Amino acid sequence: MMNWKTIFNPFERFDDKVLLGVGILATALAILMGYWTGTYFSSIYRINSLDKVTVQAVAVPTLISFSYAIVILFVLGKILNSKTRFIDIVNTVLISQLLLVLLQATDRLSFVKESQKKVIAHQTHPSDPLPVLDIAVTLTMASFAIIILIYSITLYYNGFKTATNIKKWQHIVLFAAVSMIMTLVCQILLSKYI
Repeated sequence: MMNWKTIFNPFERFDDKVLLGVGILATALAILMGYWTGTYFSSIYRINSLDKVTVQAVAVPTLISFSYAIVILFVLGKILNSKTRFIDIVNTVLISQLLLVLLQATDRLSFVKESQKKVIAHQTHPSDPLPVLDIAVTLTMASFAIIILIYSITLYYNGFKTATNIKKWQHIVLFAAVSMIMTLVCQILLSKYI
């Protein structure tokens, strides 16, 4: 039976091989969606646009950023708990990125881009009539993106917590700090080579 705990922490409920299958599917979807929208992951939680779109230009940085996160988190997990399993860390990273594919898809919604342009244009000409519908669309999409990000980060945190069994606040702070540094370093490294 599905409940809130299952939604926010599927790692405790589902078999690790099922989660791995879903995670691999999520990665394939991220690459396909990236090809369709001209975007790629320069790190977990960072989607960038591409000038020249090829499957390789989308797949390579996306796979590097996911792999980088997995390796760093696995090392951290082993430091915090020697019983941390590799598959649990892989599942944590891949499952947490699943819904970000929806954010990639919003890049193809032309009405969203048009609304954003009209809202920005209104700021330069405030005497023009207020674009209420465009503001509503922009705010709705921003809210949607924030909800997706919060849910994704919740999955990321709960997955790592389940994989490593961390409970001390110091470990949680270390996990957060390592995650932020890892994300920034990955973006910097990929921007130099891609």
